[in-house]
Amino acid sequence: MALTIPEIRQYVGRNCTVTWKDRLGHEHSKVLHIHDVSFVPLYGAYLVGDVDDVNLDRVTSIEPLD
Repeated sequence: MALTIPEIRQYVGRNCTVTWKDRLGHEHSKVLHIHDVSFVPLYGAYLVGDVDDVNLDRVTSIEPLD
């Protein structure tokens, strides 16, 4: 699931279950309150949450809770 920054903007300010793969290929899921989506030079697009920041390229699914 390749998400773009405009697609993720609809989730800003909402609680979502975000699933992503780490660099070893292991899948992780967390409930995050999404604060922002930003582009970090040299690292790419990031999903900024209350608990964790996730590289957008690694996100496999996102499900809103509210």
